[in-house]
Amino acid sequence: MRCRLVLAATLGALLALSPEAYEDETSEVESGPLFGFWGLNGFWETDALNQLQTLTGLTLYQVACADPAIALSTLLPQARLAGVKMTLRMAGDHDRYTREGAFDVRAWKVQLGPWAGSGVQEFVDDGTLVGHMLLDDIHNFPEGGPIAAELEEMARYTGSLMPGLMTYVRERATEMPEPESGTYTQVDACVNQYKAMDGPVQEWADEQAERSRELDLGIINGLNLCDGGDGSSEQPGWRKDRYAMTGDEIREYGRVLAQVEGMGMFLNWEYDDEERWSDGSLGTAWLTRREQEEALRDIGDLVGSRPHVQLLRSP
Repeated sequence: MRCRLVLAATLGALLALSPEAYEDETSEVESGPLFGFWGLNGFWETDALNQLQTLTGLTLYQVACADPAIALSTLLPQARLAGVKMTLRMAGDHDRYTREGAFDVRAWKVQLGPWAGSGVQEFVDDGTLVGHMLLDDIHNFPEGGPIAAELEEMARYTGSLMPGLMTYVRERATEMPEPESGTYTQVDACVNQYKAMDGPVQEWADEQAERSRELDLGIINGLNLCDGGDGSSEQPGWRKDRYAMTGDEIREYGRVLAQVEGMGMFLNWEYDDEERWSDGSLGTAWLTRREQEEALRDIGDLVGSRPHVQLLRSP
């Protein structure tokens, strides 16, 4: 999801405040693993984020934003005021770092360059910005995606520009490229995002957790809310041949994934007031129904009650 510019009347006041000035304004965040969504277009302002905290248990959201000016003027200050954490995908869409159909790590680094010295470090240091999604859909390059060594270099490079920022890849553990050494030493985590077609949820969750541990990767679990249903909802998903999850599915699958030992974050795709699904409806029209909303709140509360897990590797 591409980052869109959101104008806020309070931007000047937000930017004028130091991190300490926010302490009395921000709401407390659960001490357990973070819980949230991709996207949140239409919900980036503080009041909307506060509302989603109440309705869904939101403590985190992820946005693809390649423009530091937008992130620093709107996204991060608003999240800070709401007491919500963020992760960002900073290098933009695939076409920016694809060369002759294959992934190009050098071009990816060029895209990350504008973040160096941009002022983003203060949001890393105060805990508002907690992660960098290095890459999404890592196998969607027709002539070849990144190998493990390239992912490791991307994580290392992120740390050199923004020390203390956790790095992760949006790919399930069983599909992550395996390093020559057998384990990762730079990438912190990967995302195991479940959909009903993956098979029995307990078996799938156990398999992904085991592989994450074998690769020495932190565990980020989540649900494909839009396209991951078993069809019982009869609600067409983002793709025309897929279905959204019912509230019962959210609870059934989410409870299993939330209780995986070592799970450090729960990130769902997606919650968005601008992205239209295959039938022309907005995703939020489905997810804001009482059944789905209450189910998300239940899972958000369960995730927040679990033990805290540090995903960032110790220096």
